[in-house]
Amino acid sequence: MTSKELNMKLIEYMPEIRQRYVDEVSWQEQDETGSHIVFGDVLVPYIIEKTVIDDDQSLKRIFEAVEKIFSLDDDYANEVIILSVLEAILYKEILNKKVIKYMGLNTKKAFDKMEKARML
Repeated sequence: MTSKELNMKLIEYMPEIRQRYVDEVSWQEQDETGSHIVFGDVLVPYIIEKTVIDDDQSLKRIFEAVEKIFSLDDDYANEVIILSVLEAILYKEILNKKVIKYMGLNTKKAFDKMEKARML
């Protein structure tokens, strides 16, 4: 999967962040902007924002989208989710305690693996 394809999947699954996405990529390489940048600079701040205001509905939809991306079973997509989203959550203790309940099976499995590795 290319960055553009993955970025388009994010917007497909989460149309509510389209404007944030456009704002981020408009000064870069447009839809070709690297997915690590897009997910790290668009999705993660959105997760943080929704966590701060305890927006359960949005958090549920976010992690449903993350789970759909995991279900694509694509190495690049998984890498982006793990390194740009889950790692950011892992290192924000308060954040990870609030969002873990929204994670789907694949997301939680990857997150648990990261948590276990961090403790080694």
